[in-house]
Amino acid sequence: MTTTVAVDHEADRRMPRRLLIFSTGSLGDTLLVVPAVRVLREHFPTAELVLLCDVQAGSNYVLAKDILASGGLVNRSITYVIRSGRGGWIFNLIRKLSLLATLRRGGFDTLAYCVEAYQGDRRVERDRRFFRLAGIRRFIGMDGLERRPLSQGLRIERVTNRADELLNRLAASGIPIPSTGHGVLDLNLQPEELAIFEEWRSALPPDGGRPWVGIGPGSKMPAKVWPSERFQVLVQRLIDEFDIWPVVFGGPEDAALGERLVRSWGRGHVAAGALGVRVSAGGLGHCRLYVGNDTGTMHLAAAAAIPCVAIFSSRAPPGRWDPYGGCHHVLRTEIDCAGCRLIACIERDMACLMRISVDHVHQACSDVLSSAGPAMQEDC
Repeated sequence: MTTTVAVDHEADRRMPRRLLIFSTGSLGDTLLVVPAVRVLREHFPTAELVLLCDVQAGSNYVLAKDILASGGLVNRSITYVIRSGRGGWIFNLIRKLSLLATLRRGGFDTLAYCVEAYQGDRRVERDRRFFRLAGIRRFIGMDGLERRPLSQGLRIERVTNRADELLNRLAASGIPIPSTGHGVLDLNLQPEELAIFEEWRSALPPDGGRPWVGIGPGSKMPAKVWPSERFQVLVQRLIDEFDIWPVVFGGPEDAALGERLVRSWGRGHVAAGALGVRVSAGGLGHCRLYVGNDTGTMHLAAAAAIPCVAIFSSRAPPGRWDPYGGCHHVLRTEIDCAGCRLIACIERDMACLMRISVDHVHQACSDVLSSAGPAMQEDC
């Protein structure tokens, strides 16, 4: 007896063999791509997922491959260097031709376009032409682009979180996605990464069993930095009222500030610069709460599924870069210069951030510390 099995040739044709995920940016950008990467992994289980990401020459930004490849979210990565300044265009042209050759040799059949883009961006079609030259014929994530938000003024419109915006673009390409706000941000931390954190922790002075609170007082962007003096006052109040153990997170550039703050509090640890980015996620997972600036560290805390009290400038439209999930407190002010996108605010001396008082932040932290528990963790 012969059994006939129906074969869906269309589904077979559309199942990528080698899928290239194009994502650029720093730590926060990369972390908000994670829900989209997880959806791609689930929808195309047999495909090889390869991350294509940039490296900014002379910068100390965290590389996307260090976040995604280590946890097995992608199979491997390809990086290319971008150089600015004098002579940079020649270098970048040579780099682009070299990258084109690398991609053609790679035999990629599908591209997932996970860079920030809006309706009408010329870059989208430019990139489509480039990847077609590389031999790619199927494109995901280039449809469903949102319109560019209004730029500046009081009460500028709230926009979709970056993670959900990317998921919506996948949906426009016919890929099923989770409901808004319910993408999975988990980094797949490995046992050896958690072991590195525990080894670091075991060598520190004892915390007396006190609850850890992650502190993020730094940022590479001056316009996002709430004054360190306010962090000093805020955390001292939390120590006095909740007997917390503060732990300062961030990059190596935040270590000196962290040491000064810990000395002023008379307790705490400085993880900034001491742990790699994925190990830091393990450390943040040990915390009851994160309080700090709008930085990659904040998004790392959200990925670790802890509540965030996030102190935002008004330089960008609200919503896009909020910590992902439902358990966070985002503090920002309405101001007539909102949406300025300044890197450093000199003329108005960071008026939007200065309007966020210690009392405002303390109240949000108190709400979390008074109610934190399994239910709140599930919301994250």
